[in-house]
Amino acid sequence: MRIKECDLIPIQVRKRFICLLASILFIILWDYVTSQSTIYPENSHILSISFSIDFVLVLPLLIYFFMYKKLNKTIFAVFPYALLGFFTFSQLFPTTDPAILEITKYILLPLEAMFIGYELYVASRIIRNFRRDRSVHSHPMDTLRKALEHAFPSSKMIPLLIHDISMLYYVLWAWRKSPYLQKGSRSFHYHTQSTWLITIMILSKVLLIEGIGLHFLLMQWSGILAWIVSLGNVYLIILLIADYRAMCLNPILVSPQQIRVQYGIQLYAVIDIENIESVTRIQYKKLSKKDAKTTFLPEVIEPNIRIQFKSEFMITRLFGRRQAIDQMYLFLDDPLEFEQECSTIIQQKKDS
Repeated sequence: MRIKECDLIPIQVRKRFICLLASILFIILWDYVTSQSTIYPENSHILSISFSIDFVLVLPLLIYFFMYKKLNKTIFAVFPYALLGFFTFSQLFPTTDPAILEITKYILLPLEAMFIGYELYVASRIIRNFRRDRSVHSHPMDTLRKALEHAFPSSKMIPLLIHDISMLYYVLWAWRKSPYLQKGSRSFHYHTQSTWLITIMILSKVLLIEGIGLHFLLMQWSGILAWIVSLGNVYLIILLIADYRAMCLNPILVSPQQIRVQYGIQLYAVIDIENIESVTRIQYKKLSKKDAKTTFLPEVIEPNIRIQFKSEFMITRLFGRRQAIDQMYLFLDDPLEFEQECSTIIQQKKDS
């Protein structure tokens, strides 16, 4: 049986990771054992410099050449590992000559300057792309998404970053905004008839009131744990508020070419009309585990519309998670009008 080239990729990644981990552990163990040996006191100055170079330069470079370079990442991406290496070095070798630590800091200064310069360059690219793609009728989050994807075309962190920026946008800056509409598209709301607002109010109350009690309870065992749990509760409250505000400002837009679905911050998808098999009103029944893997379902609310697709396509879900789906369930305030509008457009496509 022949092995496809794509099947070898995960194996190659695992091998590189194992080699990288072995190299890092070997260097750390070698340096630590050497520092405990009898030759260290007589050569402490030169060995300390050697150890600091290992932790601040050699280990980050190994990470770059074994992993990041294969992913087409810039060398500046390993700068945080240089800082981590400096911290680890200072903790593993606390008796090191303070002058060595100062020398190591001076090694980090030009690296930090280059890193800041690179970050400013990337920021300028993002701003330039944002201004280029922005128009009077464009959605600010769509424009930001395009700008970030142009600046970081292969980064898997961009969807999560856009998700968190969207949260802040809807909670802090979108209160006076009008619902987003597109010329030539018909809008359909999905928040006025749902129980999502009541659900958010109840959940927020529980998270706030019971969170305070839980905070003081956990403080008796661990202050750090108490604050982690409390900050997590605050994050969830902000998430719920942002989701509802996004629902108010982003109706589903149906045009002859596509359907733009931004269901709060739970879902973002642009659906090609040509890929829609059917749009039907439904009485929702629980899906099997197999079907649920390729289906979008809104949180808590019982859907009343089902969109079946001809082939799977990728959507962006909560926290920027990507998922391939072949059907989508939604709740709409007026499911009958939505079904009729979509069915009319689909039929016109078939007839043309």
